Amino acid sequence: MMSSKAKIFRNVIYTGLTKGTTVICMAVTSMIVARNLSPSDYGVVAFAGIIIGFLGQFSDLGVGSAAVRRPSLDKKSLQTAFTLKIILGVGAFLAVQLIALFAHHFFEHPATGDVMRVLAFNFLLSTIGFMPWVTLTREQNFRALVVPGVLSVVARSVIAITLVLSGWEYWSIVVADIGATIVSTIAIQLMRKIPMGFHFDWHVAQEYLRFGAPLLGSGILVFFLFNLDNLLIGSVMGSIQLGYYALAFTWGSFICSLLRDTVNSVLFPAFSAIQDDTAAMRRRYLKTVDLVAFLSLIVNTTLLANAHFFLVTFLGNGSDKWVSATSSFEILCIYGIIRATTEPLGNCIMALGRTRVLLQANILAGLVEVVLLALVVISGKIELVAAVVLVAYATQAVIYIPFLRRHLGIGVRDLAGQLWPIVPALLAGYGATLLVPASLGDSLATLAVRALFTASVVAFVHGLCTRFRCFHEARGMIFENMVRARA
Repeated sequence: MMSSKAKIFRNVIYTGLTKGTTVICMAVTSMIVARNLSPSDYGVVAFAGIIIGFLGQFSDLGVGSAAVRRPSLDKKSLQTAFTLKIILGVGAFLAVQLIALFAHHFFEHPATGDVMRVLAFNFLLSTIGFMPWVTLTREQNFRALVVPGVLSVVARSVIAITLVLSGWEYWSIVVADIGATIVSTIAIQLMRKIPMGFHFDWHVAQEYLRFGAPLLGSGILVFFLFNLDNLLIGSVMGSIQLGYYALAFTWGSFICSLLRDTVNSVLFPAFSAIQDDTAAMRRRYLKTVDLVAFLSLIVNTTLLANAHFFLVTFLGNGSDKWVSATSSFEILCIYGIIRATTEPLGNCIMALGRTRVLLQANILAGLVEVVLLALVVISGKIELVAAVVLVAYATQAVIYIPFLRRHLGIGVRDLAGQLWPIVPALLAGYGATLLVPASLGDSLATLAVRALFTASVVAFVHGLCTRFRCFHEARGMIFENMVRARA
């Protein structure tokens, strides 16, 4: 039987294939969309996404995670989860239709309400693939999840590019989002055909809700933490400034989304399977943090060091269209490293059933963000808003560090031993890139050369500081999988 360590690595590879496709599609799509949309168009979709994202917390209520974590899941228990998902999805859909009537009072763009109404259909469509997703995730069968993931991102990219080049403006993003959901749900049903059936066991439902209620509270606060900045910028500074900030946040936190869907999505069922083995969870958590920190460091330092050229050459097609987002983008690149390094802990917390810890951490960060945003939003500077988001997110360490010490036996010294190489590697990569002459030009080819140079410096300096342990660990897991594949 394959070792758990090897299985986790293989599942990361499978999900990595999906996200690799996502990276390519997102890069091409973002370049074309950013070059053809105005900051105002970008802002209206971002604002509508705030409302959809908020109600999305209620459309799941942690039911999916609760079903994945359950020690045993029979047909009736799965159908109970599905029934809850349907009820919650319909409720969220109807709530959006109501809120859309008043959208024009909060945001200046006249199409905000219509965009919200269309995006709300995702709440209904996503229920189609709920039972197959729960089943495949419980089985840690991420190989089967590759096809729906790849088809979804390809569909999103093709639809968005086709429509934006046809003059659909912001509707190209909206329609592409709906199309991607339809493709994904159909594909996942084909990968694991589970007949839809309704059943409701109140005792099982209560179990799901007890697990999910703290997650709901935490999810709302996370949403609040991630979107209060967007809401205030859109309401106070207008759609153009929101467009700048939304683009900066999208790319600054890009690595977080990438790692969440590759590494972190694999960790939750894996940690749930060893929730009673503290020593094993401790070892795997530390190794995960080391790997995630290394990957996020390379990506976001590369973006940070080449921010101006990225915004002008890649997204602006040689114009200064997005230059106003530069400072906030640079700050959010640092935020992305901190967030990506922190997020694996959430999988440990949920696997241990300590969801209240997530709630407490997000309450603290939310309070800090509210206070600081009240002080800076009147300045009209989106870079100050970005700085507030970074500081507020970092305060969660006050909750997480004691949790690690109590439940996993991980102290500050253990974390420092894993994470200290981030600082010299970041400084070396950023500083070395500053020495690259601007006279090289601003073509896509020179941007690629600059990015490769920055990434190489960061990887080399980090490797020197850690004796290349990430490379050795990856090589060992690859060799183990190759041996087992031949056996």
